[in-house]
Amino acid sequence: METIHTYRHIVDVKIVNLFESAIKEVLKKHVPKKLGFLGLVANYDKKEHHDIDLLIFPATDVKIGEVLIELTELYAEIEKELKKEHERYYLATCTKKVMQELVYYLASIEEGAPGLIPVHSLFFPDHRSFKRFNPISFEKEVKKHLIPLYGNFDVIKKVRVLPQEKLEPYFVILDFEMSARIKTFPRHNIRASAESLFCYLKDKYGLNVINKIPYEVKEIEKEFVRLMRILDEKTYN
Repeated sequence: METIHTYRHIVDVKIVNLFESAIKEVLKKHVPKKLGFLGLVANYDKKEHHDIDLLIFPATDVKIGEVLIELTELYAEIEKELKKEHERYYLATCTKKVMQELVYYLASIEEGAPGLIPVHSLFFPDHRSFKRFNPISFEKEVKKHLIPLYGNFDVIKKVRVLPQEKLEPYFVILDFEMSARIKTFPRHNIRASAESLFCYLKDKYGLNVINKIPYEVKEIEKEFVRLMRILDEKTYN
């Protein structure tokens, strides 16, 4: 009998190893200032994976928007490093497990399936969120298969916990898969989704969104960065 696993994206263990090598090379040249921990959760005994799990924690005393901007920049550098191996390689990152297959599929429509490297981008802003959103089975998996790449895992226990209402707009933006859609989704989808999201951020959270939504994808990306900084000002002042 067929199961859901029959339809999921498959990543060869060689690609996981390639990703680990690429991120290590990037970290030698670009030492994070806002990230407190990066770790790969990978079981190299398995020949196939559904995606690559990257665990991300902020450093202490940094603003979440700054962390997410730096993370987006880091993914861009990792992708450049991967393209040295083969120009077709590109990353499709996703924060929500339930959205993974949709994100990877839409990315493959725009960029092609052969070079797609799917990354489950597991960002947690504090220890409470890490405990709250993860099943016990995942915590066991982390303890068993975690490969630290940068920083100290225990930094998450020292990070300031923000009230849920202040965290909420950051996760609304993360739901847009900021570092995935902008580069890999069909262009019309990026523009339509960005317009809807920007309007929501303006109406719900009072962010100073520009009146005319940019047509060019690069300009949309700049607007995301600008909004992250505005949100940081509002959250931490």
